[in-house]
Amino acid sequence: MQERLVVDNRVFLLGLDALYRRAMKHNEGFELLRCAREVAWTLHVQPADVPVEGYYAEDERLTEYFRLLRALQEEPASRVAAVERLPAYQRLYEVTSSPLYGRPRDEDKLLPVGHDALSRALQELAPRWTIPTLTRAAEQAARAMDDYSLVGLAARTQDPVVLAALRESVVLYAQVMMLGMALEEPPIVEWCVDAELASQANRFIGAFQALFPQGRRLPDATAENATTYWGAWDEKAIVGRCVRVGYDDTRNPVMHYHWGINQSQGPLEVEEFWAPEIWTTARYRQERAYQTPVQNARLEGLDGLHDLNL
Repeated sequence: MQERLVVDNRVFLLGLDALYRRAMKHNEGFELLRCAREVAWTLHVQPADVPVEGYYAEDERLTEYFRLLRALQEEPASRVAAVERLPAYQRLYEVTSSPLYGRPRDEDKLLPVGHDALSRALQELAPRWTIPTLTRAAEQAARAMDDYSLVGLAARTQDPVVLAALRESVVLYAQVMMLGMALEEPPIVEWCVDAELASQANRFIGAFQALFPQGRRLPDATAENATTYWGAWDEKAIVGRCVRVGYDDTRNPVMHYHWGINQSQGPLEVEEFWAPEIWTTARYRQERAYQTPVQNARLEGLDGLHDLNL
């Protein structure tokens, strides 16, 4: 008897996320790292001494790239004149301005940051941030902004697990397990992805291919590629992903607002919490991912909240 495997919205987006991460790690660890090194050397900028978030802690080259780009992101726009003719700077600017990460927003810095659907939701709902309200607001913002970034796609599903997982993937702008099954008959893989979501995802995929034409390609979001997306997704691999999505700088010390993917009671859920330091995926995965979420870990009524753009 053939097994029926369903590629629904969650499976598809987590599969797309896994394929994106695999391709992006290669792009960042080679081409973009060379660009960041050249721009940093020209401007005499040292790598930032900051916690290494997301998958960037998995590899020395990715860690170096993360710290260099974080340092360059803090440089003022007044330094653009020194590097604007460098192809390396132009390439970094092209990547950080891409719709893959939302709408580029100029904050008078050397490089722009991405303003996505979750950024908009955080901005509109401050100071009262909760997972349910932010999830609903991000979905509305994704449609209003026509946001087809990775986060914008996740927001359209109103699935906080997917939203947290994909925002962690683009924390600067998982281990990928391919599913192998020994079956007497090949399984039937059914494509049950919403047509609108697939259409928006193909815009993201097209933008990615245009930005990295020589790198790994992402498969089109079509029923013909259902098996590829089923093979790429791995729900267990996203357990423990943690992303800082906002902060409150009116408190001393500054308080940071995080979402972490938790699996302490069966199904995946998203835990929200505040902390005076930045929690990385590595730390959350080790210390909290499999523990019961802390009650009352959210501080009510804070002022001076800021969303974190990519």
